[in-house]
Amino acid sequence: MKWFILVVMMGSYTDGSRDTFIFTQPTLPSLQVCQDYVYKESADIRNRMKIEFQGKNIDQIFCINERKLKEFFDNAQPPGTQT
Repeated sequence: MKWFILVVMMGSYTDGSRDTFIFTQPTLPSLQVCQDYVYKESADIRNRMKIEFQGKNIDQIFCINERKLKEFFDNAQPPGTQT
């Protein structure tokens, strides 16, 4: 199963949503390899997110497997909708 890196940025919008970023490359073969990669590359990940999100800080970084990522997208609401 493939593993991906999911970054959640600090701060939220009035609708409760938050900026997120999913690294689709590299895909990693296991949770342990993903965690090791995040640890080793944390400075680069942090710098890339600062550029991508105009200086915002990272709140959390997750390693998420392919199945959970698919569920995340399947359950995501389009902007402006409420349940």
